Amino acid sequence: MRLTTKCRHAVTALIHLANRSNEQNTVSLAEISAIQGVSISYLEQLFSKMRQAELVIGTRGPGGGYRLNKPAEQITIADIADAIDDRCRKERLEAFGKPCPDKRNFAQDKWNEFSRELYLFLDTVNLSRFVENQKPTQNRPENDSAQAIREHSMKHAPTNTTGAGY
Repeated sequence: MRLTTKCRHAVTALIHLANRSNEQNTVSLAEISAIQGVSISYLEQLFSKMRQAELVIGTRGPGGGYRLNKPAEQITIADIADAIDDRCRKERLEAFGKPCPDKRNFAQDKWNEFSRELYLFLDTVNLSRFVENQKPTQNRPENDSAQAIREHSMKHAPTNTTGAGY
């Protein structure tokens, strides 16, 4: 799983939309461009893909811009990555499930397994988690996915059987 720069810019742009727009208000690409320090034409490419994936709605003309097409709770980071990378969930999961043609490449198969788990985790993280008007992170109860990852890490942490001290 690759989280590209395009994906990072798309996610941060949608976080900005989630924080600033509503059904009556839109956010211009010029505003997002100024905040992120990327060109408007670059954002137009990203928003075109996100519009095709029905993540955002665009309004033309004076005062036009973009807003989320559905509540932030219903848009996951995986949805955004799929839109930007022109992939659908099923296609991505199938690619992660394909074993490496060279049976000796155990590491690549493990990387695919890790990528699949990362993608499934990102599919549980929605934009509402990053909306400013929510409680600050330190006061918010941990979500189940973060707790599950911590428990999984502890259960599968490597043990030192060599006695090498690291």
